[in-house]
Amino acid sequence: MKKNTFTRLILCVTALLLALSVAACGEKQKDDEAPTVNSIDITISIDYPESAEMDDVTQDSFAIEEDSSVLEAIQLYCNVNEMPVTIETTGGTVVGINDLLNGDIFAARTWQFKVNGELCTDPAGDVTLKDGDNLEWVYIK
Repeated sequence: MKKNTFTRLILCVTALLLALSVAACGEKQKDDEAPTVNSIDITISIDYPESAEMDDVTQDSFAIEEDSSVLEAIQLYCNVNEMPVTIETTGGTVVGINDLLNGDIFAARTWQFKVNGELCTDPAGDVTLKDGDNLEWVYIK
């Protein structure tokens, strides 16, 4: 009888340990899952000067990660569309889009951006986009 009780005790302890290890594995898998990333939709345009002889990008719908900056949006857009983008790293300024650099065609013209039709003077890395925003890059003085 003692042997039977001891066997039952061992079986119960084994079952308990097995249940705890399975539960722990399930929790670990949840921790390893990638966090959910929320995205927003914006519209992006790139207005090249006529003398650049490049087709403008007009009202292209584009999804970006929530809380992305204007700088992150143009970098991602150019990367996805295999267009070079040149950034001045210390100030986070866009100095070239699709191999058209600031001052290439007109000495005083540079790449600047508008959000919802308003020309922005803040650095592109400091302006956060919201769902539905219209981002336009223009080559102006």
